Amino acid sequence: MEKFYNEYKDRAEFFLIYVREAHPSDKEKGKGPNKSGPQVETPKAPEDRAVAASDCVRDLKLSMPVLIDDMAGTAEKAYRGWPARLVVVDADGKVAYCTQASPQGANPKEAVAVVGRLVGEK
Repeated sequence: MEKFYNEYKDRAEFFLIYVREAHPSDKEKGKGPNKSGPQVETPKAPEDRAVAASDCVRDLKLSMPVLIDDMAGTAEKAYRGWPARLVVVDADGKVAYCTQASPQGANPKEAVAVVGRLVGEK
């Protein structure tokens, strides 16, 4: 996503929205795909979620802006953003592209084509 962001950041706004942990360490008990990665417990308060999001940005070396969903999951529910979702919203606030809800569902090439169309590329 960083390459995509860097290519279009001067013509479109991009945000990664940190919604919740897919495999929190306090629920997984050493199981699942994150057992050897960073161990993040389920955030109990907005401040905890902010720390987890900050760690994510640092660990993944992200330069794009990151927004943090509220504890009620408002953004997650609005965009069906879990377990992973890539959404393109046009200038009128309408969803122009949305991937399937799965870590494998994101198709950056399709999203690039949609963003290119929205910014007037041929």
